[in-house]
Amino acid sequence: MTVAPHPSPTSRTVDPRWLVAAILGCAALVTLGAWAYGLFDGMIDLRVYRMGGSVLLDRASLYDAQLPGSGLPFTYPPFAAIAMVPLAAVPWGVALVVWTTISVLCIAAIWRTSLPATAWTLLPETWRNRRIAVLAALTAASLLLEPVWQTIQFGQINLLLTAMILLDLVRPSGAKWRGFWVGVAIGIKLTPLPFLAFLLITKQWRAFRNAVLGLLATMAIGFAVVPNQSWEYWTVVIRNANRVGGLAYTANQSFMGFLSRLGDEASWVEPVWFVLSAIFGLLVLWLARRYWLAGERVTAISVMALAVLYASPVSWSHHWVWIIPLGVSLIRAVHRQWGGRAAVITGALWYGLFVLRSIWWVPYRDDRELSWTFWQSIPGNSHLILGLLAFLILAYTSRTLPKPQA
Repeated sequence: MTVAPHPSPTSRTVDPRWLVAAILGCAALVTLGAWAYGLFDGMIDLRVYRMGGSVLLDRASLYDAQLPGSGLPFTYPPFAAIAMVPLAAVPWGVALVVWTTISVLCIAAIWRTSLPATAWTLLPETWRNRRIAVLAALTAASLLLEPVWQTIQFGQINLLLTAMILLDLVRPSGAKWRGFWVGVAIGIKLTPLPFLAFLLITKQWRAFRNAVLGLLATMAIGFAVVPNQSWEYWTVVIRNANRVGGLAYTANQSFMGFLSRLGDEASWVEPVWFVLSAIFGLLVLWLARRYWLAGERVTAISVMALAVLYASPVSWSHHWVWIIPLGVSLIRAVHRQWGGRAAVITGALWYGLFVLRSIWWVPYRDDRELSWTFWQSIPGNSHLILGLLAFLILAYTSRTLPKPQA
């Protein structure tokens, strides 16, 4: 039995004016609640972004700068600092409200793109015409998810990048400049780089070309604005994985984080990480290609995101905002294979386990991760475990998909 592919988001009959109004209202509530909670005294990553923009405005050295009080450096490509200049040029209060609003809007956009048209038919009849209310409720509920809340709390950019990639690639294959925004996302933060391999293996030649052009455009802008610092980044800074923080820290939910917690800085960690990443990356490409050729675009993109999360030397827990579309894909796959009741249970378990934030149940920071017991390592690596389970279930249920055409 096959499931109809995800329709284009533009085919959904939602008045955009009401949609924007609802999500802006939700963003206002989030901003007010975060202010009351004292969250905006932190938002350390947003402060780092603004520092990057401020350094460029002051014509100082981007990769020698450190955030006062924390010593955190700027770790992103020069284009990211250029893009953050507008946030650096406005007062802190304006920047945090704008950035939080953008993040909340991106949550809504991710949900709206991920949900298939058939999802609305599962709602009680009285709710089927209240899509905006449902979307707003999902957006608000998503703040309970550990990766999403961490992104909001730190003022991170992950929700924006996820929305950029997802919305770009679900567009029709002939859409103008489709793939370009994937390249821009890579130019802001290198972690989405494996999506180029995905475009190649699915023979999306035009999207691949556009993605490369997008990346090259960000590099060209960087060299045009700050040539010396661009050269420093692409030749020196890019090779320093430890610049972004301790690899063994519990928040690093990647193969490298897992292996570093086992072996610290042992000589075997890096080669084993490379082999694991290569093998898993090939498996992910195979599975993503199967779903893509079956018309399951959101699932294919979400599966490909797993390669990004596992293979990157550093995948902080807030990088895992991909759990939103991945969870929808998992529910669809389980529903296709085992029916509605199993799908409901799967959805409750998937999102519920991320609400529990179990990676923070165990000792962390100051290298306490290096002395975890076996039982502590289970919650401490829970994002990795859940991601692997999702991959296995999606691989198993892919047997019912139409066979890929050569």
